[in-house]
Amino acid sequence: MNQYLVLDFGGTFTKYALMDQTGVVLRRGKVASACGSMEQMLASVAPLREQFAGQYEGVAVSMPGRINTRTGIAHTGGFFTFVNDAPVQRALEEVFSVPATIANDGKCAANAEAWSGALADVEDGAVIVLGTGTGGGIVLGHQVRLGCTCGAGELSFLAADLLTLQDGIPSLDVNFRSIWADTMSANGLLKLYGIQKGHDGPLPGVDGLAFFAAYDSGEQEAAAALEAFGRYAAAGIYSMQAVLDVQRIAIGGGISARPEVTQVIRQSLDRQYAVMPFTAFGKPEVVTCRYGSDANLIGALAFHLERTGVALHPNH
Repeated sequence: MNQYLVLDFGGTFTKYALMDQTGVVLRRGKVASACGSMEQMLASVAPLREQFAGQYEGVAVSMPGRINTRTGIAHTGGFFTFVNDAPVQRALEEVFSVPATIANDGKCAANAEAWSGALADVEDGAVIVLGTGTGGGIVLGHQVRLGCTCGAGELSFLAADLLTLQDGIPSLDVNFRSIWADTMSANGLLKLYGIQKGHDGPLPGVDGLAFFAAYDSGEQEAAAALEAFGRYAAAGIYSMQAVLDVQRIAIGGGISARPEVTQVIRQSLDRQYAVMPFTAFGKPEVVTCRYGSDANLIGALAFHLERTGVALHPNH
């Protein structure tokens, strides 16, 4: 049969797809996510068992949180706050009666790009997903690095201001400018735009579409915000590269659909290296991810195929 049911649990919707082993989507859809309890979460996708009965031989899942893909344990679940060292893989296998695999959504995005996307032809790379925070994953030796506690590539927490980080972050309700997520994210770009407009944070009611409408109109504040965003991005990538020394970094997330985002990061990184001529590590190539909203689905499937011993043969 060589077909799989793939789920991408998000905060608002859970996307699903019936896919073949090359990553081609045969059917797709979405259901409302249930974030109240494990029982509700499983019940939200349980109808897919009958909808696709007899059409799949495994279930692959992308979800937020610190996920141990080897053991099938979700130690945390992001906005699925009820997840705490939960045997999610086993629970899904009980629902669907087939082998299941779970993986962190950022690592799924990285796995998709490593399989057949922007990182397919390099040995070492990284994916940075610009969303609410800074998602992503690290690829070393063509393999997504999980880390000893399954937390490798959690780029939101990259130190951006050591002087304030030492004081800690009292709560997520206050400014957490000491970590990269505060600026290296779609929300971070909107915050920088608000500052350019004379506010102390994002402008109420202004989203990414509104920001780029202002940018396209030639608004000076929007251009300045994007330029500042590029500088913050380059500073973080420079710090990452001191540890990882990868060949290529792929930029993903909704705002990466605008070529100006990758371009300003690339230009800012060129400047960073120019002003630090004694840098002891190479400059990575900066590109845009190949896969957009399907990256988590494709990467989750790749994790499942790897875990169940099926050879990866991309056809997309």
